[in-house]
Amino acid sequence: MTTYWITVQDLNDVAPVFAPSGVFEVGASGEQGAREAHGDPPARPRPGYSGNEEEKFRIDSATGDVLVNRPLDFDHPVFDRNFTMRVRVSDGANAPAETEITIAVTNVNDLQPVFERANYTFTVTENADCNITFGKVSAIDPDLPMSENQNILYYLSSLELANFTIGDTSGELSLKGCLDREAATRGTMTFYPRANDEGGRGHDANPATKPDTARIPENVIPEDVDPILIQLDDLDAAGNGCPCQMDFMDSTPPALRGKFNLTEVEGADSQYALRPTATLDREEQKAYELPFLTRDSQGVSGIRFLTLEVGDENDSPMTDGTSSIKVYNYKGQFPAMVIGSVHVTDLDDYDLDSKSFEVDPVTSLDAQKHFRVDRESGDITMLEGTPAGSYTLRVKVRDSERGETATGRVTVKVVGLTKDAVMQSGSLRISSISAKKMMESSETAGGRSLYERLKGEIANLHNIRVDQVDIFTLRDVDGGVDVRYNCHSSPYYSTVRLNAVMMQRRERVAESLGVEIPLIDMNLCLLEGLSPCGDRSCQHTMRPNGGVVAGETATMVGLDITDDYICGCGEFVASGCSEDYCFNGGTCQEVNKTLSCACLDDSNYGPRCELMTARFERGFAWYEPPSACENSSLSMVFETSDASGVLLYTGPTVPRPWPGYPKDFLYVFLNQWTLEAYLDLGSGTLNLAIPLEENYERTFELVLSWGRDEVVFEVIDCGVNATKEDPVPCRRSLFLPGTSRSPSHLLNVQGPLQLGGIASMASFRRLSASYRWTLTPPAVLPFSGCVFELRHNDYLYDLNATDYHKMTFHPCDAPRAAKVVLGHQPATIIFASVLCLLLVVLVILCLARRTRKAISYPDLEREVVKETLGRTDVEGFGEKDVTNFDFKFLQVTPDGQLLTDQAESDRMGAGRW
Repeated sequence: MTTYWITVQDLNDVAPVFAPSGVFEVGASGEQGAREAHGDPPARPRPGYSGNEEEKFRIDSATGDVLVNRPLDFDHPVFDRNFTMRVRVSDGANAPAETEITIAVTNVNDLQPVFERANYTFTVTENADCNITFGKVSAIDPDLPMSENQNILYYLSSLELANFTIGDTSGELSLKGCLDREAATRGTMTFYPRANDEGGRGHDANPATKPDTARIPENVIPEDVDPILIQLDDLDAAGNGCPCQMDFMDSTPPALRGKFNLTEVEGADSQYALRPTATLDREEQKAYELPFLTRDSQGVSGIRFLTLEVGDENDSPMTDGTSSIKVYNYKGQFPAMVIGSVHVTDLDDYDLDSKSFEVDPVTSLDAQKHFRVDRESGDITMLEGTPAGSYTLRVKVRDSERGETATGRVTVKVVGLTKDAVMQSGSLRISSISAKKMMESSETAGGRSLYERLKGEIANLHNIRVDQVDIFTLRDVDGGVDVRYNCHSSPYYSTVRLNAVMMQRRERVAESLGVEIPLIDMNLCLLEGLSPCGDRSCQHTMRPNGGVVAGETATMVGLDITDDYICGCGEFVASGCSEDYCFNGGTCQEVNKTLSCACLDDSNYGPRCELMTARFERGFAWYEPPSACENSSLSMVFETSDASGVLLYTGPTVPRPWPGYPKDFLYVFLNQWTLEAYLDLGSGTLNLAIPLEENYERTFELVLSWGRDEVVFEVIDCGVNATKEDPVPCRRSLFLPGTSRSPSHLLNVQGPLQLGGIASMASFRRLSASYRWTLTPPAVLPFSGCVFELRHNDYLYDLNATDYHKMTFHPCDAPRAAKVVLGHQPATIIFASVLCLLLVVLVILCLARRTRKAISYPDLEREVVKETLGRTDVEGFGEKDVTNFDFKFLQVTPDGQLLTDQAESDRMGAGRW
């Protein structure tokens, strides 16, 4: 039988075909753009191509994939929207084949909106233009054609909303009420509108260089004026209203009353004239608040206050001045913006029209490169891209009216703020003060402002230097100022640590500063009555915007934090690798659009390299508390070397500091091999207990779940057998207390999650009495053992993410110091062992005493050697301290003989001296 092998030679007779495809304009280099759909399988292609402008793409010769070679930009006006390339493929043996492929670039939202003008200037009249629309701003989205709807959302910071409003889609600017020139710095108010594309879901626009300036015409009464006429009126009907009378209040200070004269105008009904009795000097006092008692014809009276401002004249000399500006530049992203103005010493307020400003040539070139000074207003603009550092500006100021020249020296310190610096920050509220007042120096505090003194108090709390504290937010709110700060000691202190330590020392800090602190931690999700989500899940995020707080000689350019709230729970799903996606030094990897992390090992670390294990040796560690989520569950895996110990506690750490402070808490502990949980969601305290197997060599997994109606506590395989009385020993459940319509079901806690033990705080007895818990939990010793996992819903805790801990080791198998451990032997054995050890020590000491030999000196004539520079008796027989000295002590003769008292006598008797 003969076998014939027939080989069919392949010809390149099938043209390659590429599947229709497209790429995103922000596609990374190496991303697939198109793939060959079919061709001659055995052929090894050798591709060539044309039409590939600027080499934006390349072809993998092994697979036929068309890959992105250089960055693409859909907004590029010429090339980067559609690519048509002619591809030629050859296998080296047959005639080449050609095909044409088209790649469409998909537009993505990668550009910030841009305001149509660099700055906007509007003019309104004080106390006249009230509640009016005075202007409009407009921005475009460079990602969209001008013919399409730009879908821009405009907004202002909460501080700016006190005086202005903006149409969210129109950009129209309106006044809230009226403006007062005297309340504005030099009659000018500057604010920064923001624009966000994709209807508020996309990128923020940078604020314009000097946007939206409302300039109010000056209207100041000069110092020497005619009497001020005051006309009284009453809205009551005739017979019950005027004629009316007025006079100074009896409580008016004599010094104030002596400066003014109030007289009734003859021939006029209910009209009075107010005259100064002496020349008023604005430089001595700028304004007076005069109290008057008014009374109608029926004797109904009331108190009225008249604020009188003294007019300003350019009559005070101008001298050199110094000021400081601190700029907290978030991620280096601040655009060109006005950060303050040049200050010189001048008691006149309204003489800006006669002044001019010019940068002194002695100012360093570096400062001149990054800052601009307005010649007419003295406003200082920091340019975009200014690096962190300290800059000094020297500005010549000329007063043309008075013919004077002075120099304003401005020190600008630019501090770079990272994302961690903002997110890992503490917050508090100070009542009855404004942000501007906080920046002003106080004579009673040694010339230091409240801003500087607060920095000092925070530094003292954490035992760090003042320059390690950054207060980067001062925001005026109803009743006070919201403050946000961070402490950096490589790395930044956590938010949990900053807020918890401030809460424990709140009263001391407030007393030292002479203020009231009515709120700590600006997170409304934690306050059930004020939560923007009501009784639903709530998560808090922060959005930073630039803001300026100016004092007379000190200015702080920081961040105005916008608090955003999401009414839901769940971990953020990242769309791509970022530097903070993996924890603890892990490396992010993206395969088939799925993110993963390469960690140090697989046993101790989670999917994003969260450290899952830690060992506690009767210590503690602080972590962020659980979010306020509906239908929550908290799980923990642990093993222990003791029958009792605290597993976790989160809740209040001090007695109720103010009304409305959340009373919720969660406390889980092991008590003589019984696992107990105390939970209070605001309507009553629940206690659930599960017995455990007494086993030091196994792990236990607990799961605590709560929803709108029920709390369930479970241990997976607790090791206890079921009985008739307890058929399910590893599971306990209770209904939530409260009304059937609205029981509290969210865990709202402001204190840290304390793992393994409880740091110094008020006793449970005091807390229970203060918050009116219906049950008082017991205190047990800290935990000794290992935690292998802690999870709240789908959030896996990184046990390495703590900066406030004691006797805590990461991971669980970390080396430990050697120590002697007495086991569980009976006490009699331990006692007998100690006695034997003591007897052995005594025997050894006695033998050592008996075997000790006296030290002799055969070359000496005496057996006792004086060991001090003075007389002595034999050791133990009348030894005493003396002040006379024997200077012949241990002296020798030229022939080497020791010179003593006896030797000296012998030699003198022999006539040798």
